[in-house]
Amino acid sequence: MKSEILTFIEKEQITLTRLCNPVFVYHLLYKHKYLHFFLIGISGVAFALLITWALTEYIFGLANYFTSYLVGLTVNLIHNFVLHTTISFGTKKHHSRRFIVFVFFSLLIVALQAITVKFLTPIVGLDYYLIVIAAVIFFYSTISFFLFKFVVFSEK
Repeated sequence: MKSEILTFIEKEQITLTRLCNPVFVYHLLYKHKYLHFFLIGISGVAFALLITWALTEYIFGLANYFTSYLVGLTVNLIHNFVLHTTISFGTKKHHSRRFIVFVFFSLLIVALQAITVKFLTPIVGLDYYLIVIAAVIFFYSTISFFLFKFVVFSEK
């Protein structure tokens, strides 16, 4: 993975100076489908938040927001794998193996998200549980992109 990242940096002629140029950064992100990844992630987050809210408000209650959150995350994982496979990374083979690795990485990231949400929500306040969840998901999405690009969805 390290050599693949270094090759990527060399191939794209990435330098600190070029990273300060918004046009270069936009072109780089667009070329490598981060925008696709981000939009798919946003739609997955929207589904997760909607499900979390609906289950919290109408089924489980505010005290059990975390159960609702876990159901929302499950829907998000399935949604994201299907769309990342077809749109973001356009993989053509090894979907079964890739799905297993995707689930492993996703569960690792979800576990980190869950721990972070569980820790931060009482500090911020139960009334702001959706804001905490959304912020945590956004933070971990940047980590996910690189893991998925260079490990899970890499065709090499």
